Amino acid sequence: MVNIREATIDDIEKISNLYINNWKKTYIGLLPNKFLNDLDVNYGIKKWTEYFSKEKHNIFVAYEKEDFLGFVACKEDEELKNCCYLDSLHVSELSRGQGIGRKLINTVGNYAYIKGYENISICIVKGNDKAKRLYERMGAKHYKDFTDYFGDIESNSEKLIWNNLNSFK
Repeated sequence: MVNIREATIDDIEKISNLYINNWKKTYIGLLPNKFLNDLDVNYGIKKWTEYFSKEKHNIFVAYEKEDFLGFVACKEDEELKNCCYLDSLHVSELSRGQGIGRKLINTVGNYAYIKGYENISICIVKGNDKAKRLYERMGAKHYKDFTDYFGDIESNSEKLIWNNLNSFK
């Protein structure tokens, strides 16, 4: 049985490893190889430890017994008023196709609903079509195309938005 809970500092290393491994595989051909090759677990640990310590930033983790299945991170959207931004969603390769991503998204949706947010947003790198299809199947709609930056790397990206949080209750 899958257990989803708020992350603790003890989860940071697992979160970091999954985050780095998924980025290195998911974004091949979408972001420069040098950028992806330079990502390492220490970068992930620094990023997620800082994220974890910030106010209004949440991370939820999914486990089955002792097996780490994935995580989702969220915070207030800096662009849209009263909107929760789904900042990062990662599911382990072995756990994909089992509904873990959907459960993690639903966790953020429920969290956003309880906290009184009106919407949820998410940004994706153009070409990450599998993720886009999942979000659209769950009710997200195109909001805008934009140029995103990962350090000094430009990326053609898209922002999607869920306007109805009632489905997450």
